[in-house]
Amino acid sequence: MSFRPMVSTGGEFAGNALRFATREEAEASARDLYGRWTLCVDHRADESDDAVNCAWDANRGNVHLEVVNAN
Repeated sequence: MSFRPMVSTGGEFAGNALRFATREEAEASARDLYGRWTLCVDHRADESDDAVNCAWDANRGNVHLEVVNAN
């Protein structure tokens, strides 16, 4: 399980391909995006079945994790 940041511009919530290990990281990423986009009216973090591919760093923001192929 992972968590994805979601934002709304007044209609439905939408997300991106970022997936975090914790709800707190996804919420921080969503809050960051919410603060930068002028049309956002709300933000949240949703659960996802996708693999974790990002981490949140308070100083750097979204940190994309390296994907290692186990084959």
